[in-house]
Amino acid sequence: MTDAVDLSGMALFVKIVECGSLSAAGRLLGLPKATISRQLALMEQRMGAPLLLRSTRALSLTDTGRRYFERIRPIVHDAEQAQVEALAEHAVPSGTLKIAAPVAYGQHVLAPKLFTFLQRYPEVRIDLHLSDERVNVVAGGFDLVIRIGQLGDSDLLRRRLGHVDRKLVASPDYLDRAGTPRTVAELASHRGILTRTDLDHWTIDSQSIRIPWKISTSNMHVTRDAACAGLGIALLPGYLADVPIAEGNLVRILPESRLDQIEATALQARSVTPSIAVKALIKHLV
Repeated sequence: MTDAVDLSGMALFVKIVECGSLSAAGRLLGLPKATISRQLALMEQRMGAPLLLRSTRALSLTDTGRRYFERIRPIVHDAEQAQVEALAEHAVPSGTLKIAAPVAYGQHVLAPKLFTFLQRYPEVRIDLHLSDERVNVVAGGFDLVIRIGQLGDSDLLRRRLGHVDRKLVASPDYLDRAGTPRTVAELASHRGILTRTDLDHWTIDSQSIRIPWKISTSNMHVTRDAACAGLGIALLPGYLADVPIAEGNLVRILPESRLDQIEATALQARSVTPSIAVKALIKHLV
């Protein structure tokens, strides 16, 4: 019959080697040096060979000890990580989370989810920063940054939160004056309302068309308000367009056409181990 595997002894041996001495391993584990020495001696007795060569100044591995250490070290570390993850599942998220997001998305999509998250986890505080400027995740000390649309190359961790549907809209007054476009090509003869001047090419039904613009706002709420004021045609996310459409202040244009979807993505610094609260929040948002 095969002897039972001494998992606690394996973990103890790895700690002794990594710490470099019996005393240091004892301090790490909260055990007397005599206890560490006795357990090591029992291990070597069971193994039938010495694992460590001891001197008054240092420890060194025997050939058997070195092979044993190389085999069991990843096993011990995997077990430790599994225990951390298991404990985290039952730990209560707490602490302060610093989060950044675009203004309109933050107000209409993110904020309601944060409210329910805080109700569920009362030990968490959220420091929310809404800005349409692209903040620096690492330099700003953000736990989580949410961005909409295409992302540049970076070494940040990414987690897709979902897509944002978009709609072409204009006010009834504008359409009465300028006519309602029936094809993608007809959009080129209308005035556009942009949020950024570099977003003047719209892809509709796989066609890219340049939109002559009347005003660029730098803010999605102002873009919506400009469309309601009859200044032209706007490409709005559904969370901003749906209410004014339902109220009759905006009319959807080319409703059967397909607009490219844009993604909402959560970004994290790769160098920082996510806290339990961050992991819980991402799970909540997804």
